[in-house]
Amino acid sequence: MHFLCKCGYRFHDSTDCLSYKGRIIADQDWNEFWDCIEELEKPHENSHAIYERIDDLFQLNLYQCPSCGRVFIENPENRSQLIRFTPCLDGESEPDVNKRLLISSYGEKWKGHLYADWYDNKPEWCDNRGMIYPILNIQLDDLAFDDYESFEKRFYEVFEHLKGLHLISYAILNVNHKRAFRWSEKDNE
Repeated sequence: MHFLCKCGYRFHDSTDCLSYKGRIIADQDWNEFWDCIEELEKPHENSHAIYERIDDLFQLNLYQCPSCGRVFIENPENRSQLIRFTPCLDGESEPDVNKRLLISSYGEKWKGHLYADWYDNKPEWCDNRGMIYPILNIQLDDLAFDDYESFEKRFYEVFEHLKGLHLISYAILNVNHKRAFRWSEKDNE
């Protein structure tokens, strides 16, 4: 899903682990959620159906604009429609609203992911030949490149830094659509 906030922020929901996206479970479905968890803990042959039921319980996505704090919730009767909520205090717009309501309970210590893509021939949709995409709850700068050596050097600097801080669970570097580097915390335990 892609949409614009009234303030101009452009939402892109085309990957996992977004810091501005969450899922809602209705309080009326909470007990059924725990029933599903109990069912998964027992020996059974139909875990796929249980996982599908859990996914159905978390049926609505919600988004919070990291720029202005507005919240968007999918309409349960028409999931392609979003209902917008604007932060306010006593009927007045609230400029100092927390704009990070949907980040992980681990906050800035959440272990994210690091992706990087290099293209010898710059794609039409991209401003640079090399981009590093951290999916983290901290901000990083200097992540767009047109020089491969600078791109590769910066990727490994960021990777080593984040790995040392225990802030990533995996990292991927692609060069011209081919995997040049892959690291996973699980593979290196």
